[in-house]
Amino acid sequence: MIALNKLDWRLFLCLFVLGLIGTWVPLFDLDEGAFLEATRELLNGGHWAATTLDGEPRYDKPILSYWLQALSLSLFGWLSPAVPIEMIGRLPSVIAGALWALVLGRFSAEISKKPALGVFVAFALATTLGTLVISRAATADAILNLWLALLFTDIARYIQDPRDSIRLRVFLWFGLGVLTKGPVAVLIPAGAFGLWVLISNQWSVLWQALASWRAWALLIVLLTPWLIGVHDAQGFAFFENFILRHNLERFSGNLHGHGGHPLYYVFMMPLVLLPYSGLVMAILLRIRDYWTCPVNRFSLIWVGFVVVLVSFSGTQLPHYVLYSTAPLFVLYARILPSLTSRFWALPGIFVPALLLTLGLFHQWIPEPKHLRDQEQLLLLMQLLAHWWMPLALATISLVLLALIALVVPGWRLSQRLIALGGVQLACIALITLPILSEARQRPLKKAALIAKEAQADVVSQGVRLPSFSFYREAITREKPPIQGQWVLISVTRIHELQALQIPLEIKAAGPGWRLIALAGPRAI
Repeated sequence: MIALNKLDWRLFLCLFVLGLIGTWVPLFDLDEGAFLEATRELLNGGHWAATTLDGEPRYDKPILSYWLQALSLSLFGWLSPAVPIEMIGRLPSVIAGALWALVLGRFSAEISKKPALGVFVAFALATTLGTLVISRAATADAILNLWLALLFTDIARYIQDPRDSIRLRVFLWFGLGVLTKGPVAVLIPAGAFGLWVLISNQWSVLWQALASWRAWALLIVLLTPWLIGVHDAQGFAFFENFILRHNLERFSGNLHGHGGHPLYYVFMMPLVLLPYSGLVMAILLRIRDYWTCPVNRFSLIWVGFVVVLVSFSGTQLPHYVLYSTAPLFVLYARILPSLTSRFWALPGIFVPALLLTLGLFHQWIPEPKHLRDQEQLLLLMQLLAHWWMPLALATISLVLLALIALVVPGWRLSQRLIALGGVQLACIALITLPILSEARQRPLKKAALIAKEAQADVVSQGVRLPSFSFYREAITREKPPIQGQWVLISVTRIHELQALQIPLEIKAAGPGWRLIALAGPRAI
């Protein structure tokens, strides 16, 4: 039997090692490339409180995730190339993902008094489709979800035992969440807690939670230096762009073409939560059984608030629903002991089966209409054709393992689910991400290294690929090229270069882009 106090660094170490699997692949644009290039520019003489991207102010996120990435690159950058630079850049997300799982595992063990359930919750989160992806991405999402997990668990503790030490921790997580991704770190927990107070008629708990000058002072001390610093660097432009465009416009409008529908997450949520989607259905069927307990009620309110909020947002992305994971995974621990049927594990076969189907019938995938997508698909098809046999064998093996985990007699549901989660992790981290990265990003990384070795003066036209700048270790400004320069250009704009009637040489090519050298002026 595992004691509650044993859910410590050993579990974290296991989760951390799991999180490293697949992090060696090239960076995915746009987000990963943008974060790490902005971090590189910060380390290369940038302002400590504000970021730039290719020399232009970046208003997308607050500063904490960039600081953590800068710390990782500063401490471990010297290990490259022996250790892939991508692993070093993704390290803060890997650590955040492991801590995220550990926090929820410990809390689940705490409230259930069953350490085994805590271990299940930790490994379940580490192998859930959505969480295993963002925990391997050099972005702010895993870090934000760590703060949300800490906020949920400490607010839940405060509901049961309103102590000042817990309240101080809640305000600490608020501050760190704001420094990571802004108002959303306050909106979700505060909104869920406010609804819990309203529904439960616990107004005294609300007034007590707010009536602490020490907690407010802590929040002010955390945020004020950065607020002053970012204003010093970018003035009110940061607040106008970040608050109005990246937050209010994200909710009210379709930002970056990521629009959706109120029913988007009805279909997306079960996919993002694979292979544990069956547990969500089981919880929905037993809502009444859990409503009477204050912590369970708070958990259900948090999940419902997040789903409604993101469903009616003008901008919708799959990972937004992960803001509900903290209470949802704690509810998993509540319901799991009462479930025995392997029926609840059936969703676990979806990813390996889908991967096998795509591998066997990839030639039947319809050709996209856009040139960039056509080229990307062509590279992917070439890659699949080259590695068809080992990929098919690997995928078939994983499908068989999934089926064995599903049908083997004598296993508990928790064992079946974790086994299926492990198969899914292998499918995504060892097959899907490497293949997609090889098709989409490997050519771009090679192009950047070619330009770096040539010490070329490179500009861009019609494409935004910040990982190119990161790998090249130089800013790539968006402007018309001149003779003697190289240009990273969209395939749709190559005719503009041809119209210049300057000799051209294609140095590298990838899906939707070309790296082209323009001949310099002839010597007399």
